Amino acid sequence: MKINNHRSSTWLLAVFGVLSISQAQAATVSGGALVLNLNRDVLIASLDVNDYPDTPTADFPICCRPSIYLEEFYDASAASKTFVELRDGNTPDLYDTVADEIPATGLQFSVNGLSPIVNPGGRQNRNTTFAFEPGNLFGTASGSIGLGGVMRFRVDVDPPTNRVLLGDMTLEYDPALEAATPGRSGWVITNHIGFDAGGFELFDVTTAIVGNTLSLNGNLGLGWGFDHLGARDARLRDTRIGTFSFQTTVVSGETPAAVPLPTAVWLFASGLAGLVLNGRSKREIV
Repeated sequence: MKINNHRSSTWLLAVFGVLSISQAQAATVSGGALVLNLNRDVLIASLDVNDYPDTPTADFPICCRPSIYLEEFYDASAASKTFVELRDGNTPDLYDTVADEIPATGLQFSVNGLSPIVNPGGRQNRNTTFAFEPGNLFGTASGSIGLGGVMRFRVDVDPPTNRVLLGDMTLEYDPALEAATPGRSGWVITNHIGFDAGGFELFDVTTAIVGNTLSLNGNLGLGWGFDHLGARDARLRDTRIGTFSFQTTVVSGETPAAVPLPTAVWLFASGLAGLVLNGRSKREIV
């Protein structure tokens, strides 16, 4: 009579399944930059900060200052500057309505590295912690991409609160935001300098991984962090106030790393195999 030993064989496979170490593919990003292009007129129209008169008066000879405009831009090379230095450095005369505005296009924010960042006073620059599985970016994306650079805006209110910083930002993917409104993606840019707040929502985004390059392109919308600057209506967050492009290098790897098993474990497993095989052989010849 022949006795099958299916249960013992299955149990043995289970033992070796526990002992084996699987390695899941993972990827991080390195280098590259985010480039912002803000539409000055649309940004001005989207905010309602207008404390100064639109025509000059004897008491206040400032004419036609817009609700908001870009006054200064610091790229990643200014990472050693403190919050106060960024806010107060190279501050134009309040009455200078011409020379103190700079173009709000071509603003480049460099991708930070993976190593922790030591910030000077008041700064919140973040390192990059973004990781995902190639072939399933949207299903596995976690962490954030640190971005070096700070914008300083001038708004139409009384000094000294008329200077606003937006920077030390991160680029993140949140699937819960996907298609919340038409064209809205799960990608967001979060401000961390001063306080954490939604900087920009990203719309109409094209995401592509070609070779070892990850790129995103699309339109910018106001994040909730602009509400305190007088965003006229929450619906304006769907207004496209500019464009952006982002490119970085994908670095693939395997995680977790294989962990060597003690020799005693392998001897134990091989001993089990011998017992099962011997038991099976004896049963088959009975």
